[in-house]
Amino acid sequence: MTSKPKPGLIVDELRKNFASGVTLDFEFRKQQLKAIYNLIEENRSDICDALYKDLHKNETEAWFSEIDVVVFEIGSLLENMDNWLKPEVPDTSTQPAFMNSKFEIVKAPQGVVTMISPWNYPVRLVLAPLAGAIAAGNVVVIKQSQISAHTSALLTNLLSKYMDNRVVKLVNGAIEETTVLLKQQVDHMFFTGSGMVGKIVAQAAASQLCRLTLELGGKCPVIITNLAESKAKLDIIARRLVWGKLLNCGQTCLASDYVLVDKDIHNDLILSIKKAILEFYSSNPKNSADYGRIISSSHFERIKSLVEKSNADMVIGNLEEWDINDLYIPPTVMDNAKPDDSLMSDELFAPVLPIMQISSSQDAIEFINSRNLPLAIYLFTDDSNVRSAITSRTRSGSIVYEDTMIHAGCNNIPFGGFGHSGAGSYMGKYSILNFSHQRNVMTNSLNFPPKKLDALRLPPYTGNDYAWKKFTS
Repeated sequence: MTSKPKPGLIVDELRKNFASGVTLDFEFRKQQLKAIYNLIEENRSDICDALYKDLHKNETEAWFSEIDVVVFEIGSLLENMDNWLKPEVPDTSTQPAFMNSKFEIVKAPQGVVTMISPWNYPVRLVLAPLAGAIAAGNVVVIKQSQISAHTSALLTNLLSKYMDNRVVKLVNGAIEETTVLLKQQVDHMFFTGSGMVGKIVAQAAASQLCRLTLELGGKCPVIITNLAESKAKLDIIARRLVWGKLLNCGQTCLASDYVLVDKDIHNDLILSIKKAILEFYSSNPKNSADYGRIISSSHFERIKSLVEKSNADMVIGNLEEWDINDLYIPPTVMDNAKPDDSLMSDELFAPVLPIMQISSSQDAIEFINSRNLPLAIYLFTDDSNVRSAITSRTRSGSIVYEDTMIHAGCNNIPFGGFGHSGAGSYMGKYSILNFSHQRNVMTNSLNFPPKKLDALRLPPYTGNDYAWKKFTS
């Protein structure tokens, strides 16, 4: 008899543990959330070291973009989960047939959740959704990325040490292990990563008819248009744009992917971008402690190939400075990009910024709508009519005015995409909703409905047409 693959055994064990009812106790869930908190606080230094080895991520950047986001999320869940998980009582008073019935909408755990996490934020994108799934009462099997090897190895050890292994287990490996895991019957698949792999996960979820959350990406545009006193504001805009682009060396699903800027301020914007890069990373970003690295040589080669094929003008950066041995790509700005340019097809995930000129906000709307839906749109404008038009006439996971990417740190709003940028959302109470089944619970009495109503609703129906209409009117 052929033995079951390891992922199958893990899922079977988790399902038995869930059936035991261990996660129904709110205090048990809170203990597990506190365990994640302790995991972080007692191992900050080791976590930062692992992130530096994988991504050359600065310690301060690791704290605010990975670690503390999870700390805040856990604090919010601990403080609010009792309230968020309370049954809701719907108003059914408008329907006479249900006036004496009792209804509750209970947020029930879904069961076994498969989580597949990426390499670019290998702490945050494991622990934040894990916290939400645990708070909602589920058991979880996690498949981390093998590409962020140091961080994944550390979290494997720490999760096994801190968490109750009845409710959290890990599957390590690469494509083969992921393929086997996706064949296991679960109740929810939660995937963060590329659209290409997202489609594979979606097919697996469809074959099982299980819940699905896809946290994908896309080409997030920055629109700079209709600015009053534009030159005075461009330095601020450029600083926020460069920060959102070069955080984690451009390897962020919410990063500013390309810029659509009014022709009359285009040249001034490039000067402001140069100034911001110099301010943030000095004249030699390679030696800056704050500038990251590309995750692997294969990703380096992918980015280099796109830039070499591009017909845009490299106005910031120099290919001679690219260093595959150090996985270093300098901040690079490609001006006068065309819609069909190699840099304008897929999400770049790189410290490379294409710039396109527009004549009006209408140009921006038409261009964005001709592409796959982005995870975010970033808009800088002084015109309230432009804000209204872009908000109402485009679609995206989110839209941010006068900034880039900062909204990802807020755990009181739903984080998620739409269309090609994802499906479903999480963080804070939205994690509770995402990882719960909203179950209707109805209670009737044998003393109600009265005989008159029973007579109306039970066969034979002949002759009851008028009486039923009169009762319900």
